[in-house]
Amino acid sequence: MQFKIIEALTSGPPMPPINRFIGELFKFPAAIVLLFLLISAFGGPPAGVLDNTHAAVQAVMAVQGEVTPELMQQPGILGTAVGVDAADVPVLSVYVDRDAANAGEVVRNLPRELRGVGVQVHLTDKFRAMAHTAKQTPPIQLGTSGGWSKDLANGFCCGGTLGSLVKIGSTQYILSNYHVFESDIVSGGNGIVATTGDPIIQPGLIDVNCSANGAQTVGTLVKKSSLPGSNVDCAIAQVVSGMVRTDGAILEIGTISNTTVGAFINQAVKKSGRTTGLTRSLVSGLNATVSVAYDNECAGGAAFTKTFTGQIVIANSGSKFLNSGDSGSLMVEDVTTSPRAVGLLFAGSSTSAIANPIGQVLNFLGATMVGGGLSTGSSVRADFNGDGKSDILWQDNSTGQRVIWLMNGTAYQSWVDLGTVPTSWNIVGSGDFNGDGKTDILWQDNSTGQRVIWLMNGTAYQSWVDLGTVPTTWSIRNY
Repeated sequence: MQFKIIEALTSGPPMPPINRFIGELFKFPAAIVLLFLLISAFGGPPAGVLDNTHAAVQAVMAVQGEVTPELMQQPGILGTAVGVDAADVPVLSVYVDRDAANAGEVVRNLPRELRGVGVQVHLTDKFRAMAHTAKQTPPIQLGTSGGWSKDLANGFCCGGTLGSLVKIGSTQYILSNYHVFESDIVSGGNGIVATTGDPIIQPGLIDVNCSANGAQTVGTLVKKSSLPGSNVDCAIAQVVSGMVRTDGAILEIGTISNTTVGAFINQAVKKSGRTTGLTRSLVSGLNATVSVAYDNECAGGAAFTKTFTGQIVIANSGSKFLNSGDSGSLMVEDVTTSPRAVGLLFAGSSTSAIANPIGQVLNFLGATMVGGGLSTGSSVRADFNGDGKSDILWQDNSTGQRVIWLMNGTAYQSWVDLGTVPTSWNIVGSGDFNGDGKTDILWQDNSTGQRVIWLMNGTAYQSWVDLGTVPTTWSIRNY
């Protein structure tokens, strides 16, 4: 399942981009996904979330476990999942290959119920590995076209998405997919292989007529060789100084949180990628088992087949959420400000997309997300009452309420209500701005670009200072 795309490399005018999974030009992971999607548990899920502690979900999972082996023996059935119907009632989802010769017969023969559990049929094509294409003025934002500067072979050139920014220690890296940065492992069609130190460019070759001279180097490859040995399709490039925004801003999303969040069914998510730009969808399944075939270079031969486990499935009707060229995009929760990372997108079909859970990716790399500001329901630590101990400043982005928790070390003591403000305003930091030895609060209005400081007297608001208005593409980094 690859989302790289390819374009003919000719001496005359370039041919239109050709999707890598059209016709016989499969290079990248052409995959049949065995969607044994069992709902994963996440600690402390929000009320109403359909995880594996929900009785209705458990009932479907029990039936799924009993009937899936027999279903999978039928030609044309690609897999099963625990999903939901239009009323959000858990059902058994069955994925049927719409291109199979017997697709109609398979659908007709599937019952409406199995042992008291509703059955929902999803016609889909096989899952395969998969616009922001313009050359940016540095420092660039991510969620943009990019890739390995030498990713051309066999008459084609390739590209994907520079997804997000991570750090290992104090060093920043661009995060994308293995199959976007380093999947060239043979010297066949181009006489070279991907090597640490190779340039990573923006835009990718696919968007500059297959000539790296039309792009700019924004990073240098640091080979991690996540595949075939690990459970994630990821790769990184060390940032070239001054070429990438240090706050990790993503096109049309802005600055994200430096924290992450687990996936759950019906979770609203969004991504920004090379081909489809900013798109939104819902998580439709968890804990997927996915078998993916990888090529050994751009438009090359078979390299290996990898079976992933524990993956996230996202609704992708008509490839509107994720399409060829979007590989490497970061999937985040769909909130207005400082969204938290959920997964790294790497594969899909015209009905479903697949993402590595971001925690698995970061654990493999030994990395953390780079971000600024606060995510919904998150906090800033500062000493508001002057007792020498950190307190916690909370914001609820759904209601606009802001409160301070006064702490005694790790023990909560009491809270102070700062009132409710319009939800477009977000707390982005705190510090002693006027030198009176007391913590003040830094705000930004993400709808207008206005920035202000609340000058505080302990936990009591005194006055405010207007920092003026700047374009909303600029974000204050949390500190």
